[in-house]
Amino acid sequence: MKTLKHILILIIVASGMTVYGQTTLNYSRPGPMMHIPTSSLYNESYLLRIGVAGQSTRGAFETDYWNKGAFLETDITRDFRLGLSAIQTGSASNENDISLHIQNRLLTYGETAVGIGVNDIGVTSATSDSTDLEEKVRNLSYYMLLSRENSFSEYNLKTYLGIGTGRYGSNFGKFDLDTTTTPGDTIKIAKANSIGFFLGLLLNTNIMADRGGLDFIIEWDGVGINAGVKVPLTQEYHINVGFSNMQNLPYLGEDRENPPGIGIGLDYFLPRVKSSASKQRGGIKVSGVVTEDGLPMRTVIDSSWHKAQERQLLFLRDSLRMSSTEIEHLNRMVEHLEQRNQVLEDSVAALQLARHVSDAQINQALKHLSRSLRLFYNEEYEDALIEINEALEYNPNLALAYARRGSIYYKLNQIDRATINWNIALQIDPGYDEVRNILRALNENRLRSAVSARD
Repeated sequence: MKTLKHILILIIVASGMTVYGQTTLNYSRPGPMMHIPTSSLYNESYLLRIGVAGQSTRGAFETDYWNKGAFLETDITRDFRLGLSAIQTGSASNENDISLHIQNRLLTYGETAVGIGVNDIGVTSATSDSTDLEEKVRNLSYYMLLSRENSFSEYNLKTYLGIGTGRYGSNFGKFDLDTTTTPGDTIKIAKANSIGFFLGLLLNTNIMADRGGLDFIIEWDGVGINAGVKVPLTQEYHINVGFSNMQNLPYLGEDRENPPGIGIGLDYFLPRVKSSASKQRGGIKVSGVVTEDGLPMRTVIDSSWHKAQERQLLFLRDSLRMSSTEIEHLNRMVEHLEQRNQVLEDSVAALQLARHVSDAQINQALKHLSRSLRLFYNEEYEDALIEINEALEYNPNLALAYARRGSIYYKLNQIDRATINWNIALQIDPGYDEVRNILRALNENRLRSAVSARD
């Protein structure tokens, strides 16, 4: 809130003393673009940018119309930035413009930052009258913008979109005609307090990545299309080349409104670093620094470091997703194995129970068989037959029980029933030789009896 108050105070003061010259110089405003303002998610890696530049607005060989100047910019606070431009025109009036540029980052959300500011607050050496006083308000550049930063592969793309007045305000193509000039030679002037839009793209490449990367710029500043390139000589020195008002290139060298121009300049970046220890790691300079809050941290004076960190972060996120998927798969496998283990435990318990029941039934059957044997020897055949039947109730597959029941029926002179039980015992246990011998002897006796009866 204090920063906003400072901005409002500066605007109020500027509105009372500003006379605006239409002179513009490439790369002479805060930020990396040529003419349009910028905002960023992060603080710049430099404490101060200082530069000199020259720009021809009539043609490469008409040096009388070269604009030249110097500028600087710095961050006053974490979100508040200040820039100062001093430009000398090459026109006949030979005006000297000193302009102040202020901007504030309001907020950041995700990959987007929102900023506001005022450009072209300044004074000029040219004489001023009431017309100039009216024009100064018209041409003061208030603006609001959205910026977005995206990284892909080894490139970083920054997009700037905003609305503004003054130089940025073409009132969407609506102009007044200035008829105060030579009759028959009128010019278009943007309506007072007009509002227009501006748009810019900055592509940071991996060319010369160890020096920060080569930047390509294209923008619409409310008046014309500009394009440029920033070549890093070192991490601290950049050469800037720019072409302004490219839509008027067919009229290069002609004296007309918003003529095309070409400019070149040199920037020096004072690093935002208090070195305690520096070293090189993979071509990137790493230095120990202290934050504004006094907390120690390490800052890399190279945008490629940020890209490397973003790629590493994406790799870690993908690895985490893969690990989470594997853990989920392993958890499902564990649940499946636990279910199978439970089924096996139930099956074992059922088998043990069945075996226990079977053992108990066999024991009961053997008890009855033992009693039947004792009764058989005591010639108590009816009681012995009852015990045999009880034994077969507990276990109907005892060959011994059927064999003994056959013997009881034989003693009771029930030869047919005895034969049936002996055959059942032999079917259950084909290796029961005693029963087989009894049946063989019984058949032989029947044969002899049949032969004797025939004789």
